[in-house]
Amino acid sequence: MNDALLKEWEESHKLKGLDPTKISIDGILNREKYNSEAGIMFVLKDTNSKNRVNLIDLLRNGAKYQMWHAVARWAAGILNDFSEYDEINNYEVMKDALHQVSVVNLKKTTGVSSVHSSSVTAYAHQDKNLLLKQFRMINPKLIIACGTFEQLIWLLDLEIDPLSIWQPAKSRIIDAWVIPWRHPNRATNFSTYNQLKEIFNKTNIKEGTL
Repeated sequence: MNDALLKEWEESHKLKGLDPTKISIDGILNREKYNSEAGIMFVLKDTNSKNRVNLIDLLRNGAKYQMWHAVARWAAGILNDFSEYDEINNYEVMKDALHQVSVVNLKKTTGVSSVHSSSVTAYAHQDKNLLLKQFRMINPKLIIACGTFEQLIWLLDLEIDPLSIWQPAKSRIIDAWVIPWRHPNRATNFSTYNQLKEIFNKTNIKEGTL
């Protein structure tokens, strides 16, 4: 999130009676190392903090807290064609992977340890235009919806089959595939890594088709 977009978000929240200082900063985690060719984005719910969180600063030196270690492993797996778990379960490999991706929260205001889906939906709906602006600025090619797939169905106008909703889907708004996935707080290390690997093995998402 650049300064101009942050200011726009702050003004929007101020007009709605929301505290603009509670908006957390997310987006591309390292502009110098970001892998635009892979275009990987993780879309999460919100941040667990009373005060503004700057994810770029928080993750500058690698993953902190269990959930970010999970995201880093998933990122490393995708970027390295899901090599063996022991190869990616390495701090430097995970740090390098985090620096190549972007992370976006749908609910930009700070929260607590858990947030109800309806609250995330309400904030995403309120901030729809700003979120779409941020998505277009980052221009992802592959989005991992970490407990946020339901919101992304309408936010990104996904091409979904109503009879088989929880499948990777293409956005009609941006040129990106979206994978329904779990929140990293609900992840185990080895098993969830291999479950995500299976999803990629069953599809040709990286080649742009299912």
